[in-house]
Amino acid sequence: MQTPVVRRLIHYFRGHLPMLTVALVAMAAVAALTAAAMWILKQVVDKALTAGDLTALQEIVLLVVVLFAMKAVLSYVHDYLTAHVGQAIVRQLRDDVYAHLHTLSMDFFTLNDSARLISRLTNDAQLVQNALTKIPVMIVRDGLTILCLTGFLLYLHWKFALLAFTILPVSGYLIARFGKSLRKTARLGQAKMSDLYLQIQETITGAPVVKAYLRENYERDRFRRENHAYFTITMKNARVESLSSPVMEFLGAIGMAAILWLGGLDVINGVWTTGAFFAFVGSALSLYQPVKNFSRSNATLQLALAGAERIFEILDTQPTVMEKPGAPPLPPFTTALKFENVNFHYRPDRPVLKNINVTVSKGEIVALVGPSGSGKTTMAALLLRFYDPVSGRVAFDGHDLRDVSLAGLRGQIGLVTQETLLFNDTVRHNIGYAKANATEQELIAAARAANAWEFIEKLPQGLDTLVGERGVLLSGGQKQRLAIARAILKNPPILVLDEATSALDAESERLVQEAVEQLMKNRTVIVIAHRLATIKNADRIVVLEHGRVAEMGTHTELLSKKSLYHRLYELQLLQE
Repeated sequence: MQTPVVRRLIHYFRGHLPMLTVALVAMAAVAALTAAAMWILKQVVDKALTAGDLTALQEIVLLVVVLFAMKAVLSYVHDYLTAHVGQAIVRQLRDDVYAHLHTLSMDFFTLNDSARLISRLTNDAQLVQNALTKIPVMIVRDGLTILCLTGFLLYLHWKFALLAFTILPVSGYLIARFGKSLRKTARLGQAKMSDLYLQIQETITGAPVVKAYLRENYERDRFRRENHAYFTITMKNARVESLSSPVMEFLGAIGMAAILWLGGLDVINGVWTTGAFFAFVGSALSLYQPVKNFSRSNATLQLALAGAERIFEILDTQPTVMEKPGAPPLPPFTTALKFENVNFHYRPDRPVLKNINVTVSKGEIVALVGPSGSGKTTMAALLLRFYDPVSGRVAFDGHDLRDVSLAGLRGQIGLVTQETLLFNDTVRHNIGYAKANATEQELIAAARAANAWEFIEKLPQGLDTLVGERGVLLSGGQKQRLAIARAILKNPPILVLDEATSALDAESERLVQEAVEQLMKNRTVIVIAHRLATIKNADRIVVLEHGRVAEMGTHTELLSKKSLYHRLYELQLLQE
């Protein structure tokens, strides 16, 4: 799995090759200058100090200042450019994932928690970003440094160089073993972090329930357990990461001890010069840090690969509802909507709709009623093509919805749900969401038609007042009127209305009902009805039971049958 992930990440580097090339050249120069510093050390000892040459010492000192000034500038260049490339790639990854999320079908969002998706866009992306800003430096600069120093060591004394290199195979094996363990704990840690995101989101959005039922202590204990589980996993990771550095250091110490002993004997016996020996020791010590960086960077790399896997899982997910290539736009609605022998299930063992045949003619108000779970909302979802029928078809003026563009279909349908969905933005933004280029006059007209302008005018900043997360700063009736204003601004020929007047006080219900009636004028309307008293004037009422059409007719006709609709209606009268 690792190789395909790395290959896909490399693909993102292509758009940044010029900047990356400059960074790579700067890294190579830093590596060469690091080796050159060891050569200068040899000259200081052999030509200046041992020979007592003051002129040579002055020249070497000046060369050292110039060399390290160049190294400082080049280090800045490659650090900044690699950070820029890493940030840009992760920005593109986030853009790609977010854009791809909007191509996915509703079943994806039904099956995946929003908190876990947020974790992938934030936590996992951050891990990838850390790697992209550090790993290229590690591979190129540290890798070239190792090569340059290795060449210099071989030049100085090839036998001692080979002795120093005996620890490299052992180091490589240990790095691979540590990496495997780190990758495993990284996957577990990121999955557990997603669980924490989910719990935090649930308890924040569910704060009223938590407080009303005095469950603060329970939630604190539950979070403490989850947080401790995450802590345990991260400590496993820390244990492996912390162990890798001392092990590598100990191996390096063994090699250095051997070099000091054997090399020191050769210096004493006059086999090689003091300067060459000091340069060799300095090079060997300088070689240790890049090797150690490889070990440390391995942890960053494994975390990033685990994060990238989770990000690419989203990018690899395909929508279940897709447009056909070259699907034409849907012509303006003129005749009728039809459900023709429609069958549907979310799971094969649990059918939701069974052989549904319903026609909604232009200008009709058709209500869908029935017990909870009878399939009312699913029919609306199929009309909007959130899902496709398992068999049968939904037709729009004779056009199978699967044969036309989604934009052409959804552009002609307005949706007002029972659970009002508002964004944490201004009133202006929430109404104007239906029409990006709407003028202020259009926004005000829609608000007036929805009985919303009176309360909007009284808000602190009017249309520019923030409504809070999910519209929490507004009352239920105010939120529903904003949603209706949004639908009025869109001005669609077809309206899907999930009854908007439930759970409101009498005054709010009156205002919302008036707004709904204004919205329904001159439109084809499908009402998902929960309170049967509100759909007495519907042209037709479709009664669903266990996913089938149980009966159909007007309010009066259905009451006269003394069947399911009559029982539901009588039951609601008793409850009221």
